[in-house]
Amino acid sequence: MNDKDWFEVVDGAAILQGDVLFRCPVFQPDIIIQWPPTSDNQQGFRVRALDLVVMTQSCDLENDKVQEVLLARLVAWPDVVRNEIAKCNEAIMGSKFRKALVEGGFPALSLLHKREGSPGLPWSVVDFHWLYTLPKTYLSGFAASCGSRLRLRSPYREHLAQAFARYFMRVGLPHDARVFEKEGDVKP
Repeated sequence: MNDKDWFEVVDGAAILQGDVLFRCPVFQPDIIIQWPPTSDNQQGFRVRALDLVVMTQSCDLENDKVQEVLLARLVAWPDVVRNEIAKCNEAIMGSKFRKALVEGGFPALSLLHKREGSPGLPWSVVDFHWLYTLPKTYLSGFAASCGSRLRLRSPYREHLAQAFARYFMRVGLPHDARVFEKEGDVKP
C-alpha cells in the first residue's frame, strides 16, 4: 500500500466528500465584546486561510441536497507536534501516541497518509474539533480556482467519514461503571 492508494488528483468545480482544499478562506467573527453589536461596538469578521477536508456526503453534494458544506480542519503532523509541545504535551512525540493515532485511539483525530509528488501532503491529521461550513457555490468556485488538488479514494474516504461519525456520536454516560472491573468476577 502506498500514498497513491489513498488519493487521486482532481481539478474543477465539483466537490466531493474527502476533497482536500489547501488555504481555503473561512470567515470567523472577531472577539465579541457585546452582543448585539452597537454603533460603538461593530461586529467584525476576519478571514483565515486553512487547510480543510470536505466532510459532507458526496451524494448530498452531487444531488444538490445541501447549500452549505461541512469541512474539517486538516493539520500537518509537524504542526500538530509543535502545537502540542507548546501545550506541554510531550507524549505526542512518542511512538505510543502515533500507534494510538494509527489505530483510531483519539476520536477527535483521523490520520491521513502522506503523499509525495504534486500536489503533495505531509502526514496530516483531520481535527474534528475544528469544523466549518461554507456555501456550496462559494466552495465550488474556490475548488475550480485551485487547479490540481487531492481527493481521498475509497475506502479511505469512508474511513474518514466513519471516524467523524464515531467522534460525533460519542455518548457520555451519567454514571461510572468502572467499579465492574473489580466486582465483575464470577466463580464457576
